Amino acid sequence: MKLFVNKTSPYARKVLVLLQEKGEAGARVAVVQTDPWASPEDLLAVNPASKVPSLETDDGWSLGESWAIAEYLDAVLPGPRLLPAEGEARWRELRLAAMAQALTDAAFDAAIESRRPEGERSPGWVARQMAAAVRMIAALESEAEILAGGFGLGALSVGAALDYVAFRHADLQWRETAPRLAAWHAEIIRRPSFQATDPRA
Repeated sequence: MKLFVNKTSPYARKVLVLLQEKGEAGARVAVVQTDPWASPEDLLAVNPASKVPSLETDDGWSLGESWAIAEYLDAVLPGPRLLPAEGEARWRELRLAAMAQALTDAAFDAAIESRRPEGERSPGWVARQMAAAVRMIAALESEAEILAGGFGLGALSVGAALDYVAFRHADLQWRETAPRLAAWHAEIIRRPSFQATDPRA
């Protein structure tokens, strides 16, 4: 299998952490660093939308969107399952993963908008996204005890989302407003899977 990623993409980071958590099984996936903004031909052949992450499977078909790729790889690769196949535990993980996705989307959209030429930026749009990020962090603060109960796809996704906020929006200083979440996150990012995929490295 071939996985197209970009080092600083929070969506790709989530899948890369999952591969690390799969241990030796993760080596079955060849990771290709690419620039989706340049729309390279090899990425477009797998995903015409030129987005990362994008996965080309061993069977020759492709899959986009980080949540779908994460679930697929978790199911087909041997190693510890991060998303239960069924039951209430599955929905608990997906609920946390969805909260993480909302935080990631808001933080990513704000970061991208801020990089546009000054005359094309919408400060109102950035403010709206950052307000959404603040609300999601507050909501996740109330989930700190649940997050501390185990490491699955939900916790993985929340950890990656929070680290992206710290990476791209340091001025938000989210740790000061969410101390329990900050303490949990400080432990999570010490995992080898997070250390190996740190976009700052």
